Amino acid sequence: MKKILSLIIALMLLFSLTTVATAFAEEPTEGEEEQPARVVTVAEDVFTALEDITSLPTLHAAGNFQLNYDWLLDETTVKSVFVGAEYTLATPEEGEEEDTDKFAVAEGSDKVSVEYCSPSKDYKDENWSTTSPGKDISISASGWWNFRFVLKDADGEVLARTSYVSIYFSDEKAPVINDLSSDMKRVQEEGITVGSTYTIRTNLSINDTSSTTVTYVVYKYVKGAWTSEPIYDSQTKVVAEGYENGISTSGVITMHEDDVLAGNSPVYKIVYTVTDAVGYISATKEMTLFAKEAEDDAPNKMQVLQIVLYCVAAASAVAIVVLLLVKPKKATDSVNNDSGKSNK
Repeated sequence: MKKILSLIIALMLLFSLTTVATAFAEEPTEGEEEQPARVVTVAEDVFTALEDITSLPTLHAAGNFQLNYDWLLDETTVKSVFVGAEYTLATPEEGEEEDTDKFAVAEGSDKVSVEYCSPSKDYKDENWSTTSPGKDISISASGWWNFRFVLKDADGEVLARTSYVSIYFSDEKAPVINDLSSDMKRVQEEGITVGSTYTIRTNLSINDTSSTTVTYVVYKYVKGAWTSEPIYDSQTKVVAEGYENGISTSGVITMHEDDVLAGNSPVYKIVYTVTDAVGYISATKEMTLFAKEAEDDAPNKMQVLQIVLYCVAAASAVAIVVLLLVKPKKATDSVNNDSGKSNK
């Protein structure tokens, strides 16, 4: 019983010492005051009532864009949205240039940044991009873009974020065909040999942010003029009557002997058009093709010279081998003469 009582007293003493040590450790040193963590809240009703937010139009064209940031120039308004913010605008110095950032804040002040999220992203914090008030935001795709304001302290720590504002941006520009691709240019410059085929390509260089569809029609140069109507349309995949031997329903052109025109003049003309997802249609872009004669199979002078040299080299090699295999005749004659003398 005494042992149990002693153990209980020892445990009580240990607990008392631990409590006292913890209390001393947490007690601020003399001359220092414990600083409570800053708490900043967002007054959503004040934020959503801002004229700069509620007056935003619902339709915008893709391109560079800026929100209306003028409310950030009023310290009272900012503090009414971010309750508890320590927000002070910088005071311009005398003689300071006019292009100085008007949204700059004083040293040590909290600062407001803008965060935005594209339509292809979800709303996780890591998918939001950040920019400063007054800076352009590049709107690169159609759809709903989301924006919000974030308050950070002088050390860059996030104190609070507003709810996001959604704005719809639409593609209001027709796509632009920058140029033909490099392989198209090469074929246009080099032509198609008689008997060879060319499969029409659609890999154009296009300046458009949305999805696009490339279509084309084909004309042929006949009797000194281009056909008034296309002989082939990539959408219908129909070949005009009488031109079936030159182009297939899958857009494959075959060059024939009668397609060769003087001066490598083009015999086929392909006219491209691009339509984007919204329905805007580009200006057309043309590509022409000419037929060229097949190369002559008869050997040219250089080929003849090469053949002659090969023959000479072969003949020389044979001669060398023969000389190496044939025994010298003089040695045999000398032996025979000596044999005749001894018999006498």
